[in-house]
Amino acid sequence: MPKILVVEDDALIAMELCERLTDMGYEVMGPAHSIPEAETLLARETPDGALLDATLAGGVSSLPLGMILHGKGVRIAFCTGYDKVKGAPPELAQAPVLTKPVSDADIKTCLDNLLAKG
Repeated sequence: MPKILVVEDDALIAMELCERLTDMGYEVMGPAHSIPEAETLLARETPDGALLDATLAGGVSSLPLGMILHGKGVRIAFCTGYDKVKGAPPELAQAPVLTKPVSDADIKTCLDNLLAKG
């Protein structure tokens, strides 16, 4: 069962996304509501994939976390209210961007494609 890290600062969205992923047959790490929470989870185990809110509370970018995950070989996708992630480095420029609200079908297709590349 693939393990997906969820990083989302909105508690309701995070809870709902985790439930949806579980229903789809994924094991969920998190949700982490901040970069430090995500780093704590990553210190214990490495996920197969990750869904990152592009901008966390206080305007904090998840791009540095994306680079950490990329360095570990973890495939990521961004979930955001925008149609693209500003300032993404070349390593993350090809990461899929799911625009909120995201349908189950889009999440499943995105993760299937992401994990198939691994």
